Parts: sequence; structure tokens; C-alpha cells
Amino acid sequence: MGKTGPIAFYLPSLTVGGAERVTVSVANGLAKRGYEVDLVVSFNDGAFRAEVDERVTVVDLDTTKIPVLGIGASVPCLSRYLSARSPAILFSQMTYANGIYLVSQLVARSETVSIGTIHNTLGMQEEPKEKFVQLLQRRLAGQADQFVAVSEGVAESVVENVGVDREKVSVLHNPVPVREVQQQAREAVDHRWLDSPEYEVILGVGRLERAKNFSSFLRAFAQLHENRPQTRAILVGKGSKRAELEAVAAELDIEDVVSFPGFVDNPYGYMGGASVLAMSSIHEGLPTVLIEALACGCQVVSTDCPSGPAEILDNGTYGRLTPVGDDTALAEAIEATLDSPLPADRLIERANDFAPDAVIDEYEAFVRQYVEPATRESVETSPESPAAF
Repeated sequence: MGKTGPIAFYLPSLTVGGAERVTVSVANGLAKRGYEVDLVVSFNDGAFRAEVDERVTVVDLDTTKIPVLGIGASVPCLSRYLSARSPAILFSQMTYANGIYLVSQLVARSETVSIGTIHNTLGMQEEPKEKFVQLLQRRLAGQADQFVAVSEGVAESVVENVGVDREKVSVLHNPVPVREVQQQAREAVDHRWLDSPEYEVILGVGRLERAKNFSSFLRAFAQLHENRPQTRAILVGKGSKRAELEAVAAELDIEDVVSFPGFVDNPYGYMGGASVLAMSSIHEGLPTVLIEALACGCQVVSTDCPSGPAEILDNGTYGRLTPVGDDTALAEAIEATLDSPLPADRLIERANDFAPDAVIDEYEAFVRQYVEPATRESVETSPESPAAF
């Protein structure tokens, strides 16, 4: 028999990020279907606050900002929330938040069903803090009732690195707002290469950081450009590696045919005008950028990195896959795609498998294992502004 009480999601904040976007989308989707939903945040700030549906109750833990401790300072307030609201089920988002939530649950002696959500492939992290967080996750794994992974590859990494049985890990994909992406893809963007039919634009989108391996993208593009002088490359995004990547472009003598526009408000307009989106990542979780590009009818090429590209592209059915770090293979795959593109409607059809309604169906089936259907009715009495915790 399922539990009564709200469905809760715990996030550090609502700042712009992939996990935050996904969480707000899922919370909104379940609330629209009549479930009582709490969105619990350590810090009630960030651009996504405005995106939260009015039917979702935002619980601000009003955490004191303490250097080094960070969201660890949320434990007392989060424990009080669990005791006061008794949510039937709580999804914690991101590995560090999973650990903080599980500590809070121990303190509160809560019987809430605990679901730790993992958005990235574990075991690929190199920073000391990330390694510590993963160790904490492993130590507390027995406290969680279930883990949710955003792809099959991430699920396997949870089994390997957290030390839980595969039966304790469910796969629920991230929702992608396909219709909204398509609408924005039709909007004009200010870039001369996209407006000119004489150029074949190869697009990269993402944080300019090590994991995205855009230096491989540039080396592959240099090979491609030698064979096809009409090609141009655009790398959309910001990050600590920008200067390094600009230096790589200069070394390859392609700085005049590569553009770094930085962060842009509408990357989908770039996808709508590009010939190919190429992803060169070393590791991912479920790379939303590939799904967004498919939604725009944009051709896709990707490294077969852990995890997600092979799952999204159905092992190459919807876009070519290449080995990580193989610049020549990436260049050849892009060229083959330019020569023999797939029908855009097939790409869009695949993107629809990740549209919000399809994913919320998966989440609803999952939560109904734990939550009483009566929870749907209580949403009418849910407080607009919950008490402070």
C-alpha cells in the first residue's frame, strides 16, 4: 500500500542548470496532473524560480550561507521539513544533495521513501570534492530506497560506483520541451554564417570545460575544413577553457572560420540553422543538447561516450557515433552526415520520445508504486506559502 503525503523534490537552488531545469519540469508536470508537489530548496533564488507552476508548493529552507559547508547547513531545516510535512516520497537531485538529504532523513527518523537522482555518469569525476561526494553517496546508499538514473549508462555506473543492486536503480529520462525548442528554433539569430546558404555550419553547444572536449571538436573540424572549405564552426557556450580553445583554433590556423559567440539566449536558433551539431564529450549523463538538436531537425554526430548518446541515437540510427577522442573519426562522421543527411521528420519523431508528456508518464508510473492516488485530491488544500522550517 502506498503512502499519503506530497511528492517532494529537493534541490540546492533554482539557478540555471540541467538538473534544475529537469526538476522544475517534472514537478510542474506532476502538479498539472493533480498530485500535491513540494519543491524544496536550500536557497530560494535563481532564474528557474519564475518557471515553477503555481500549483507547486515551493518550500524555502532559508539556509544560512556558511563557507565550505554549503548546503550541508540545510540539514536541520530539511529534517524539520520531513517531520512537519511527511512527504510520501522525495527525489533529491544531484549527488551532493542526495547525501545531504539522506543525513537529514536519518536525523528526522523519517519514513519518507528516499529516491536519489543521478544525472551524470559516476566514476568519471576527477576533482577531490566530487570524489568525496561520491564516497559519501556510497556510505549512505543503504539509506536510500531507490535510485533514479537518467540513462541506462548512468544506471550501470551507479551499480558499479555506489555498490547497489541493479534492481535498486530505475531509469527515468529527462523531459525536453520539444515544442518550445522548435518554436525558438524558428527565431532568427544574429550570426552571418547561419544566414548564408554558401556555408555548411558545424555547431557545438555546451560548457567550455574539459568534459566537453571541444579541443577534439576543433581538431576534427580542421580536418573537415581542409576537405570542405565551405564549412564553418560555431562553438556556443561559456567556460574556463575558452582562451585555451581559441589558442587551439589559432594553432590549427582555423581562427577565421571558427566563431565563439559565448553564452546565447537562444541556442535553438543556432541548431535550426546549422548543418550538423557535433558533440565531442568525454562523458555525459543524458546529453539534452542531442535531443534538442533532433527536435530542431538538425543532423547530429556524437562521441559514443558514457553515458547517453548511444541511447538517444539508438546506437547510430539517428546520428553517427564515434570513439571518444578520435578526431579523424569525428571529422569523417560529420562529412558523411553532410553528404547523406537523415530526413528531418525522423529526427523530430525520435525527439518526441523525450517530450514532457512521455517522460511524465514514466514518472507517474514510478511514483504510483509509492504514493496513494488520494494524494491527487489534497492538492486543492496545499498551502501557497508553507511555514518556515
